Amino acid sequence: MIGDIEERMQKAVSHLREELAQIRTGRATPSLVADIIVDAYNSKMTVKELAQITAPEPNIILISPWDKSIITSISGGIVKSNLGFNPVVDGDLIRINIPALTAERREQFIKQMHGILEKYRVEVRQIRHEFVEKAKAAEENKEIGEDELERQKNEIQKIHDKYIGQVDEAGETKESQLREI
Repeated sequence: MIGDIEERMQKAVSHLREELAQIRTGRATPSLVADIIVDAYNSKMTVKELAQITAPEPNIILISPWDKSIITSISGGIVKSNLGFNPVVDGDLIRINIPALTAERREQFIKQMHGILEKYRVEVRQIRHEFVEKAKAAEENKEIGEDELERQKNEIQKIHDKYIGQVDEAGETKESQLREI
């Protein structure tokens, strides 16, 4: 049971980190555009499936499609994503200049990030609640004793605290990146 709790909470924290990576910090990173959905080959695909994405400079993202015929599809998908990027087709490449964030825009991203953090805190709490309820049910069914129930509840709480700490730490790191000028 403890292994299941660890695994589910670890997955939640991993998803959180992926979601936070998509929030702009004013610095160019491939993750900003990697998961944008593009219409290509009569299906929906992500940019990372269609091209190599690099950030050679702190404010530039370069996208090099493996098939040069879909450059306009990728460029159009980036525009439709409403992330505020202006892709420029430069021969066989797509170049995206990442503008510096305004103080107001930074605060919007921080507010968005806090909403995401709270969503994942709630998810971790729900996992804890689910497993505490399973332990209580096992005690009611005489599968475990009262002492074992208390031990399991304490163990579940320790794991919960560990992963809530990881959520908070990821949030603090991202907030410091967002406040960096």
